[in-house]
Amino acid sequence: MNEQDIQEIVKKVMASMELSNSDRKLGIFDDMNDAIAAAAEAQKVMQKMPMDFREKIISNIRKLTIENAELLARMGVEETGMGNVGDKILKHKLLAEKTPGTEDITTRVWSGDRGLTLVEMGPFGVIGAITPCTNPSETVLCNSMGMIAGGNTVVFNPHPAAVKVSHLAVELVNRASLEAGGPANIATSVLKPTMDSSKTMLAHKKIPLIVATGGPGVVTTVLSSGKRGIGAGAGNPP
Repeated sequence: MNEQDIQEIVKKVMASMELSNSDRKLGIFDDMNDAIAAAAEAQKVMQKMPMDFREKIISNIRKLTIENAELLARMGVEETGMGNVGDKILKHKLLAEKTPGTEDITTRVWSGDRGLTLVEMGPFGVIGAITPCTNPSETVLCNSMGMIAGGNTVVFNPHPAAVKVSHLAVELVNRASLEAGGPANIATSVLKPTMDSSKTMLAHKKIPLIVATGGPGVVTTVLSSGKRGIGAGAGNPP
């Protein structure tokens, strides 16, 4: 298969992902409220899963990311006009291999004259995430692995300039869960992300934590939302 053949495959995939109601991708909803509700239902299942089961889902995400690294890279460049394919392939492989999983979820215990203390980490619930056009699928996949490790589900409001490749990444996360025997909609998004859908997510009562990757404007908005927030701006890390 030569470069021209690969480009044709990418174009066909992009064409098949036109923003329409046909052939809907896993985890993609018309309305942000519906996307949040679906993720909330999935989180009820997720929080009851043993740690080993979460790790199985994360392992599947790693596998699917590596298998689709070139497709995701080429779609990202084709859709956004940013970056180059070779570097984006490396980024996808790096996040698949190096993103922490459940090994970072630790339990601490100590005892003394006043008894025994046990500290265990618990999930936030449904996390809202705003993702950029510079590293779109990389951010969706990296965020998902870390959030799932903690027993959370996630709702994405991707940058409109990178919606197709972001939706594909969301679908891969859900495929990874289903292949492991887990629920669908552990990652969700909206068919047509907008500023309004972002505002709905920021204000929603079922979203206790917001994570934003992007420029100073979006990070400032998230950190000023009145909710707990994690923002990454300059440098756009995955």
